[in-house]
Amino acid sequence: MSYLLACDAFESVKLLPTSPALWQRLCKLADALGPDDKSRLIDEVASPQLPGGDADWLRYSALAYLTRNPAWLAQQAALADANTPPDAIMTLLGLVWYHALARAPGRGAFVQLLRDIDAPRLQRLVAQGLPRLEGGPRATGANFRVAIYTPQVINGNHGGTAFTLSVMSLAASLGLECQAFAAQEATIALANSHCGGLEFIANVPVEKESLVLKVPGNVQMVLPDGEFSLRFRFAQMLRAIHAYEPDLVIFVGFTSPLVYRLFAHYPVVGLSLHTLPPIAPVDVWLSADAGADAGPWPGLPVPQMAHYPFRFWPKGQAIPVDRAPLQVPASAVALITTGTRLDVEMPAPWRDRMLASIEAHQEVHWLLVGAEEGQPLAGLPAHPRIHVAAHQSLLEKWLAACDIYVNPPRMGGGGSVAMAMEQGLAVLTLAGGDGGDKAGAWAAASMDAYFDRLSAWVRDAAGRQQAGAALKAQFHASLDVSCARAQQGLMQACHSAVESFQSRMGEPR
Repeated sequence: MSYLLACDAFESVKLLPTSPALWQRLCKLADALGPDDKSRLIDEVASPQLPGGDADWLRYSALAYLTRNPAWLAQQAALADANTPPDAIMTLLGLVWYHALARAPGRGAFVQLLRDIDAPRLQRLVAQGLPRLEGGPRATGANFRVAIYTPQVINGNHGGTAFTLSVMSLAASLGLECQAFAAQEATIALANSHCGGLEFIANVPVEKESLVLKVPGNVQMVLPDGEFSLRFRFAQMLRAIHAYEPDLVIFVGFTSPLVYRLFAHYPVVGLSLHTLPPIAPVDVWLSADAGADAGPWPGLPVPQMAHYPFRFWPKGQAIPVDRAPLQVPASAVALITTGTRLDVEMPAPWRDRMLASIEAHQEVHWLLVGAEEGQPLAGLPAHPRIHVAAHQSLLEKWLAACDIYVNPPRMGGGGSVAMAMEQGLAVLTLAGGDGGDKAGAWAAASMDAYFDRLSAWVRDAAGRQQAGAALKAQFHASLDVSCARAQQGLMQACHSAVESFQSRMGEPR
């Protein structure tokens, strides 16, 4: 009956293949099928030639959702042209980024997917529709004036927002004029109308009370009304930045069509959200890794690279939450894993070895923070020593209550790893991702080494405490963005960007 119902839903799709709602209903029915029936239905969906690019846009989106095969995302991206709505392109870019973060097995696969969709081409398509500006930086100015552009502002714990507030705090410490702008690129009204699958970009409200500097001063930030189309907001922010007349733009983010327009008129410094350069043109890239590849994105100018590992404003040693209400005894060895995508960022082989380790060490309790309220995490059985909690705004207090931070094998996770390092936890993470890059030499080279170290730290309290102390010292030596070296490095990067801009504009230095 279920298979017949799904086949009937597909017949309805074929009669109106440009209806997102019909494709999404088909995906929901397909999810309820057994593996054989679902595979048979996917073969049917993949085979027909439906009329028009709009139909295939939704079909490829649905197939990407049903198969989790990123090749369908690349086929969908290839359909984009100058007539594709910017909101549709940005919805696709957001979903690809999510897929790459949550499902790519490592940095290589992460980079390859973004190359496969030709992310620079998609952004240029959007940028071509933006207003053209006249002029560039001011000829003279009493103070150096900086505009910070970040794609999305949410709250002080959101990665891009936290980086933006840190850069604004550095600017205030240096006495620079500074204003931040965000088009809220992940806030897209009716984003599901551009998708054939059931994964959507969630609209998260801004928590304005959390937008505060780390030093004395006021946050100067321009945010748009998210009810307007992204097309309208891009033009609005572009004009607002131009009216501000900055001497330089600092881009805090990974992708944004707006930067393609800004680069033509201003020096641009890029502070990426990952240990990769932004997929956008910048004069200088603030790289956390001195030996990183500055040119992984074909078709973009290779930026100058400034070694700049500083990313995180220290929170100070937190007062731990009480473990008793969490059902974690004081005598237990408490592991903690955090994240907003834990349902997909814990691959089955790693998850199975974690469960085996917990069974082998009866003193271990595992705390997972960041799950949706009332939603069990896929693949994890109910267990008296596994505890699931919702997102916590004061995450550092939860980290301080635990002994070992356990980072899954994922591309992201760098922010939570750094926070755990500051709190003095022994951090277990694999090399080759954002988390591994923060831990440096402490990152495990293989899965076997990872779980051997976990077992050793569980058994050896002194060993894990020594590791935690060393990682805490490493945080303050190389990640603390509040230090004087971070200020000096930022100013040097700004001056280098101005020189680069003058050179590419053919102006005298």
